Amino acid sequence: MTSAALPTRNGVARFAELDIARSIALFGIIILNYHGYLNGANATGSVQTTWFARLMDPWNGLLVPSPVIFVVVAGIGCGLLTSTSRQVSTSEMRWLLIRRGTFLFTIGTMFEWVWHGTILPYYGIYFILTAGIFHLKTKHIAVLAAAITVTAALISFWRYHQEINGHSTSWLQPFEPVTPRNLIFRYFIDYTHPVLPWFTFFCVGLIIGKSYSVFRSKRKTILFACIPAIFCIYLVSGLALHHTDGSWQRVLSTDPFQRGILATVGACTSAVLVVILISFAADAYATAPLMQVLQRSGQITLTLYLCHGFVYNAAVHWWNWVQPGGFTNAFIFASVVWILLIAFGAWWQRFIGKGPVEVIYRKFGN
Repeated sequence: MTSAALPTRNGVARFAELDIARSIALFGIIILNYHGYLNGANATGSVQTTWFARLMDPWNGLLVPSPVIFVVVAGIGCGLLTSTSRQVSTSEMRWLLIRRGTFLFTIGTMFEWVWHGTILPYYGIYFILTAGIFHLKTKHIAVLAAAITVTAALISFWRYHQEINGHSTSWLQPFEPVTPRNLIFRYFIDYTHPVLPWFTFFCVGLIIGKSYSVFRSKRKTILFACIPAIFCIYLVSGLALHHTDGSWQRVLSTDPFQRGILATVGACTSAVLVVILISFAADAYATAPLMQVLQRSGQITLTLYLCHGFVYNAAVHWWNWVQPGGFTNAFIFASVVWILLIAFGAWWQRFIGKGPVEVIYRKFGN
């Protein structure tokens, strides 16, 4: 098993580094979710006394790009699918993406009962939106991504001014999406992974996937461009925090929940950087047992992601095996669960094949 492109049933190349990236990103996601859910408000960096605890803030810390990596890799997968699938018309591809998106939205909405804030229904919307843009030229998708980023920042800017002038914008934060208007607000503007700006990450992945061979050939150049870019992004954000007023602080903030331009660009750049580093590691250690395990488990991360929510509820709420106790407890808990899930996923993929949820996903989506 190597990092070379292996053909799938649809004739789409499967790259080992993308599966490995999913497995690694799942680790970050489990840590973020378990730390945030287990410790609640006590997990935020603002109440921590050590730099490491602040660094591990589940909402604004080092591991925040983990779900962004998932979205970028999903976009890359869509780009590969839509650009290299054989004997599939544009219309057929469009309906394939809509079916897959509908499945993800449905199962994600159901999983919301188990895991509040899950990204899965948003994934479904990203796929459905992609059905309308995958045929566009790269430059047009890039313009759309930029427009989404700016729009999200402008909405944040406007909401800040409305609030300080005494005009509530809580109507943009519906508790439940029980009306068409609230459904749009919840999935496009508010809550955990709204289209504005999260679909930007998917668009960037789509652009990469549509010309993935070119991306791989130029990844070293892109890598050395990403590193100073990230440094500049956080430098500008830090300067803005100390030398501008509240409205510009939101636009230039790297806090993902403030939907600022630098938050979106910084998270996306970080995710692309990580994907490139993983691709180099996958090439260098293609035959290493660990890489093979991560690649196999990465092929059924949809199943494993759902499992992590049920495991948490069983261990914390049903059996009371794990109690709140700071980042250390959450990290140990998350690490044990991730290792078990990765081992189980690799075993399942090797001896059985696709994960059970992936089987339904493929049957419904193909």
